This record gives sequence, structure tokens and C-alpha cells, in this order.
Amino acid sequence: MSSLTKRARHLMQQESMKISENTEFKIDIKTVIGIIMLTTTLVGMYYTLQDDIDLAKRMPPTEVKRLEYDLKEKWNHANIEDLKERVDMMEQMNDILSEEIKVLSTLVKDGTKTDGKLDELAKQVLALKSKKRR
Repeated sequence: MSSLTKRARHLMQQESMKISENTEFKIDIKTVIGIIMLTTTLVGMYYTLQDDIDLAKRMPPTEVKRLEYDLKEKWNHANIEDLKERVDMMEQMNDILSEEIKVLSTLVKDGTKTDGKLDELAKQVLALKSKKRR
């Protein structure tokens, strides 16, 4: 028999094969158990998900968004106030140091004594530093 004849016979056998009540196919026991376990797992997951959805529908809506907004607003306000205080302190420090530079520059030019002005400015700087540490 030629290979062409064999091929033709094989194709005819495939066409004549029909599925009926008497058709048999083989599956090993591991595959059957695997299919059963997979199906059981999917069904269990489906019912668990349905229960979770029903529970979520019965719960009251959460007010987390408003509470979260209020907390963030309070935190932002506190930080802004802290920054304002720091800026004010830095401006005061800048004014004191500028005054100190003026006094020192006149001392260098004239050769005169400080007459207590530098001591007063040093006290103001110390007061600002102690205020900053609080």
C-alpha cells in the first residue's frame, strides 16, 4: 500500500468517527480529581464573594472621607502656624543682626565704645534662641 492510500484510509476513519452513547474516552483518576477540586474551589470562591458583597450592602456608608479631610486640614493648619512663627522669628533675628552689624561698623569707623547697645542686642538674640527651642 502506498502512503497516499494509507492517508486516504486514515481520513475516512476520522470522518466516520461519531460521538454517541457508546463513545468511550479515557481520563486518569488524577485528572478527574483535579477537575473536581478546581470546580469546588471556584464554586466556594463564588459563594464567599457573594456573601462579602451582601455584607457590604448591609453595612452603613463610611464617614472616613470627612474625618480624613478634617484631620488633614487640622494638620495643615498647625504646620502653617508653625511656619509663620518660624518666619517671624527669622525676621526678628535678621533685624537684630542687621542692627548689630550697624553698631559694629560705627565702632570700627569711629573707634568709640558700645555704650551697652551690643549687650542689649545679644540678649535679644538669646531670647529668640530660647523661644526657638520651645
